[in-house]
Amino acid sequence: MWNKKEPDSLTSMQPGDVLVSHGSAVTAHEISIVPDAPHTAAATHDAAVSDGCAEAEELGVDAWLTEDQTHVVKIASNR
Repeated sequence: MWNKKEPDSLTSMQPGDVLVSHGSAVTAHEISIVPDAPHTAAATHDAAVSDGCAEAEELGVDAWLTEDQTHVVKIASNR
């Protein structure tokens, strides 16, 4: 479930937050800890969102989703 309807910019994230990103139609969704490079991938959007939210909850941070590498939407808030 989305917490916000309007996207934020990538600068809205804090170090340590989880980012679920999807760069292109042929690339799986990637999961990273901001500001690090992706550390895992998921084959589907639903799996990536679920995995990203679970990881953010475990770490006590927020999770974000980007489909265009410019705008993000908060998908979990754990701070």
